[in-house]
Amino acid sequence: MEVSLLSIFCGLYGIANESIRAEGMKNIRQFNKLSANADKNYGQASSNGERKPNPWIFTKFLRYHNKDYYEQIIKPLLKKNYDLKKQQKITNVLKSIEKYEIDLKDPFTLKDILDKASNGEYANQIELVAQDLQKILKVA
Repeated sequence: MEVSLLSIFCGLYGIANESIRAEGMKNIRQFNKLSANADKNYGQASSNGERKPNPWIFTKFLRYHNKDYYEQIIKPLLKKNYDLKKQQKITNVLKSIEKYEIDLKDPFTLKDILDKASNGEYANQIELVAQDLQKILKVA
């Protein structure tokens, strides 16, 4: 399988663990046969990869070149991670929602708001109008 050095370096620099990254760098030359052009551009590819770190490149390599491992190991981990993040997002949204105590026995309809407005009870008090509208929206 032929892969560009830039892709490999981008993936390696995306890994946060220094020891794994260093071992990967060492293994590139040790276990792979580099073409003359790749050997010549090794340093440049390394520095370019450092500027564009992306660990997801390795996931893509596995998906296309080792489908069994990807389907059995990586894909369930990605799904689990996605589900956890989705659940965390839902939890954060629920925590951020302001809860209003509404007396459901309070007779609030649009007619009541119109009556208050015609009697002048609001008198440019926008918050009172907003509270009354919220009561209608919550009950309806």
